[in-house]
Amino acid sequence: MTRPADDSEVLAVVAALLDTGRDAGHLSRALTVLAFAGLLAPLWGAVPAVGMVLLMVAAVAGLGGAYAGARVGLDAALFRHLGAAAQGPTLLDAALVRLGMLPDRKAGRSLGLRVMGAQRLLRVQVALLGVQAAALVGAGVWAASG
Repeated sequence: MTRPADDSEVLAVVAALLDTGRDAGHLSRALTVLAFAGLLAPLWGAVPAVGMVLLMVAAVAGLGGAYAGARVGLDAALFRHLGAAAQGPTLLDAALVRLGMLPDRKAGRSLGLRVMGAQRLLRVQVALLGVQAAALVGAGVWAASG
């Protein structure tokens, strides 16, 4: 029979999970560069409107993914810090509130709520990567068929 995980173990697992967002971020950045490069295609010739719209969707999704990725990376570091901090989240929340990075109403949240929020942010980052990839594939298929 396994014993229940304590908070420090949960924090370590969540930090490791959030670290996987780094790989999604690397791929998203490459796709974002590709999308913006594609948006320059009209300089060399006519590009169908549908292709341009798909490239814009990919570029915007990439920018959103970059923001989500930065937040996921910050959350990973904060969860790692919480696992090492003896005083728990109280001082961390106070610092985040003071810096304007956390609304007062979110200070003092339970570990469960913090984990759910971090996981949601990682899912948003991965979903934006999916939108970005699908839009680029769609633009490529559209260009190849036209």
